[in-house]
Amino acid sequence: MRSGETWYEILEISSDATTEEIRQAYFEQARQYHPDTNPGELAREWFYQVQEAYETLSDPDRRRQYDESIKGRKNLKDLAALECTYSTDAIPRLDETQVVYLMLEVKTLTDVEKTKPPQVHLCLVIDRSTSMKGARIEMVKENIIRLMEKLKPSDLISIVAFNDKADLVLTPTRIDNVKQIEEKLAQIQCFGGTEMYKGLKGGFDLLWGNHSSNSVKHLLLLTDGHTYGDEEACFDLAQKLQSRGIMLSTLGIGHEWNDTFLDKLAGMTGGYSTYVSKPEDLQNFVKDLGSSVSVIVANALTLDFQSDEGVKINFLFRLQPTISELPLEKPIPLGDLYSNKKSTFLMALTVPPCKKEQQLVMLIKGKIRMEPAANVNRKTKLFINLSLPVKGRTINENPPREILEALSKINLYQMQQKANADVKEGNIDAAIDRLGNISTQLFKHGHPEMAQKTLKEAESLKRNQKYSTDGEKQLKYGTRALLAPEVEKREP
Repeated sequence: MRSGETWYEILEISSDATTEEIRQAYFEQARQYHPDTNPGELAREWFYQVQEAYETLSDPDRRRQYDESIKGRKNLKDLAALECTYSTDAIPRLDETQVVYLMLEVKTLTDVEKTKPPQVHLCLVIDRSTSMKGARIEMVKENIIRLMEKLKPSDLISIVAFNDKADLVLTPTRIDNVKQIEEKLAQIQCFGGTEMYKGLKGGFDLLWGNHSSNSVKHLLLLTDGHTYGDEEACFDLAQKLQSRGIMLSTLGIGHEWNDTFLDKLAGMTGGYSTYVSKPEDLQNFVKDLGSSVSVIVANALTLDFQSDEGVKINFLFRLQPTISELPLEKPIPLGDLYSNKKSTFLMALTVPPCKKEQQLVMLIKGKIRMEPAANVNRKTKLFINLSLPVKGRTINENPPREILEALSKINLYQMQQKANADVKEGNIDAAIDRLGNISTQLFKHGHPEMAQKTLKEAESLKRNQKYSTDGEKQLKYGTRALLAPEVEKREP
């Protein structure tokens, strides 16, 4: 039996299921995973576990003994529920590779919202290099004060400032100690170079050393520049953050910072990255951050799973509550779970040609692990079993509207990324053509402002053979922002 799973969960039945319900559940799963119709190793493994579950639970004496052995575990309440929308109802039996799309929604259960929210410990790692001097650092200080207004009085904030070294500016301090926080912020002075690892390491040590119970820990990096020579050390540290349930988010200020580096850094922990080109951007970011971290019910969600042989992930995007292209290395970090917002993901899977006798394709079989923040007396795993039957050679159906809409926006984002790659490789004409196509699609989908910005950058490429000062980042994060579902953007 896999670690953490009960026989009831294997058969997908409740712990008070009747003998007949157990029998029906067994026959249903046995038909799906029997080796005669599903030759894959994963299906065979699961079939044997289904058999053992049935043999145990169908025998009154064995079931009684088993219930006693898991007493306390099977009564835990679920923290979240998962819903999946498929791009197709079945996989046609073709001699070629196919692509299947899955839209996953993770929602908190209604009674979770009645629990007391956890304490939040937000650690700010602030770049204080020379380039931050003046308007940039003052803008950061001002909006940190605004952020405090969005958090609970009992939440904690700490500050690490860095250039070519890191200093602890503010030890973990309650938000209601406003005067002390303001005094420490005022002491930050800008000088020297930029070594991000030292700042991140200072933030990591502070958060990991603070063992306050029932606390959600979040590290936020604010920088306007590059780091040199310590990128791999930063990535190693991000892995440690992820393994300890600490999310890292990154905020780039201006246009000189390395967006590829910061995107990857944040993505490794399930965090998010964005940029600030004007004060309003930072104000909006602060508002969103404050309203999110205060309603966390579980943090450090990770997806660990298996698939049938040959099934591979092409991409995985988190669409809400924050937008991010997630890394594909297992376990995949998914971010945090909020009481007032669902978490939505879109996954593209490549499915190899189906075998002659195959009746089922196992797409995703595994679990989402999480760290409950609001109530520890809840299940910390959400089990996933996503599969599709194999049918005839043709299936006439259209994917659901929500998947089509998300794919059209992802296509725009990916086209923009290809245009940026063209520019870096010197293929200016190819980049201009791509931007023209993107602009047409943006107008078509009702985004005239972004379409005009795209045309402006195409003109800049024609005249100067390069983007405008912050053009590349505006296009990248502008098209990525479009991935948010329309219903989400209409919420106050």
